[in-house]
Amino acid sequence: MQVSSLSQGLPQNLDLAPYAGRWIAIVRGCVTGVGLSEREALLASKHQRPKEEPLVVFVPAEGEKASG
Repeated sequence: MQVSSLSQGLPQNLDLAPYAGRWIAIVRGCVTGVGLSEREALLASKHQRPKEEPLVVFVPAEGEKASG
């Protein structure tokens, strides 16, 4: 599992506004898991695509600064 800051490795055309304040997992440019914790997003992604390793990132709420 990779955990990344928001700006690394994300496709440019993803609209992340619906995921503000949540963790997301991305596989092949698609959001495959969402959760309130890193683990929730990872498990949701693994349920959808069990053989692939997702990129897990936190999407900060508007006005919240991304750490990293």
